[in-house]
Amino acid sequence: MIPHGPSHRVLEAVAKKEGTSPSELSPPLFSVVDPEALDALVRPDADSDAGRIAVRFAYLEYTVRVQIGPDVRISVQERTESIEDSATVPERRAPSEE
Repeated sequence: MIPHGPSHRVLEAVAKKEGTSPSELSPPLFSVVDPEALDALVRPDADSDAGRIAVRFAYLEYTVRVQIGPDVRISVQERTESIEDSATVPERRAPSEE
């Protein structure tokens, strides 16, 4: 996990909502998302033309959204619905599977 990277900032934001320290959160963040993959996914890349990327996942009783545009933004909101119940984009199949 990158210190002060997106995954660390997620932990800080959720811990603040919970009124505890990031090290006291249980289960740990890595039980729901790979922190290194999250950091790599939203890291600005000078060679990339990806535009906006948003990642949303459930952690504890919250929906966490990490978004990169010109800046990395993190929002943590109490869950009112499960991630699975929300609107989803249909799965895209590889050409060999069609």
